[in-house]
Amino acid sequence: MKFYFKEIIIITIFITAAIAAGAQTKIVYAEDAVGKITGNETAGIFKRIDAVQNIDKAKASSLKNCLASQLKIFLSDPLFNPPKGFNTRISFGISKDPFAKTILFPSCSYTFNFYYLTKDDKTGATKVSMDGTLMGIETNAEDHFFRQIGNFWEDCSRAKFPLFFEQPPVSDSTADYIELNFKNYGYAAIAPTKPFRIIRRNDKPLFVPLTRKEFLQFLIAEKKYQVREDEKSIPNLQKNIRETQETLKNPPSYMTGEFKKALAESVSKIQKAIGDTKLTIINEQEKIKEYQSMIDLMKAEEAASPARLDEGKKTLGFERLNELVPIGRMEGVGLYKINPNYYDHSASASAAQLIFVYYDLPNAIAIENASFNYLQKKTIDIFNQINYHQLKESMK
Repeated sequence: MKFYFKEIIIITIFITAAIAAGAQTKIVYAEDAVGKITGNETAGIFKRIDAVQNIDKAKASSLKNCLASQLKIFLSDPLFNPPKGFNTRISFGISKDPFAKTILFPSCSYTFNFYYLTKDDKTGATKVSMDGTLMGIETNAEDHFFRQIGNFWEDCSRAKFPLFFEQPPVSDSTADYIELNFKNYGYAAIAPTKPFRIIRRNDKPLFVPLTRKEFLQFLIAEKKYQVREDEKSIPNLQKNIRETQETLKNPPSYMTGEFKKALAESVSKIQKAIGDTKLTIINEQEKIKEYQSMIDLMKAEEAASPARLDEGKKTLGFERLNELVPIGRMEGVGLYKINPNYYDHSASASAAQLIFVYYDLPNAIAIENASFNYLQKKTIDIFNQINYHQLKESMK
């Protein structure tokens, strides 16, 4: 037994030493090593576009031209000629909606994955890391961003409200792109602490105000969802009561008197919860009637006026209606939806009409003034210095 105990001590010391040695191992980056670019051949991309059976063939050509231009513009950055200290692997994806009769504006995406080049500090051999950073260029992919981002998307999704809307946090923008930065606002799908940029082909506004009538319609849809969820919870609570009562009728031998008492009390609590839920449903249904009555009594001018919210009126357990700013007032924050008439459906219009550019730094510390390493800095540099005007022109 003593020998066995000694063996354990020796193994423990060995493992501890190994962990300490591993913790002291420092990754040596090969920042000056020339990297490779893969996946930049357009032939395979074009084949994937042609494979979409219900794509509008007249639009497929313009889409190919735009995507080829995007690739050329992206790789014209001096950081890629050649890439130093990193490898670039390019992947492409295109949406295929089997239920659409014709796809005029297919959603496509380029993902540029950047991988660190590291070297063995003893042999000098260069290796490619498993991790890195990435940038994305997505075409016509508004659903990817606006249905998974911000403060309202989840509520819209749950309530099946078709007019997804938001309070767009517009930041550093130019004539060539609109930048939205959710760093201190909402929950972004792609990069919670980073901006993304939207390049428009058309002169039409991408965002149009959500009207007061539409906001009330959203509140009704939200209340109906809550009623459905509350109604679904009642049978589960009733089932809990039945199961608990059955247990009390035929208690197992090991059940103590205190446990029986606690079970009996739980039945009363569940019954109260059912009563409270039913009362909540009644209140929610009354709110639905109230909101619908407000819509019915709205004059045309009020119904079409922009909805604005005063977040200073937000309270715990608040009704969102309380935040709605009176008609004609400009305080608060405006609500906006994607312009349903943004896309140009004319025969001569390009199949690419919106481009989104974003980046992600999986290993970066998500705080302001973070200390970035060389590849993270390069990724941000590429995002900032890519020729957005040429990307805009590529959709013409």
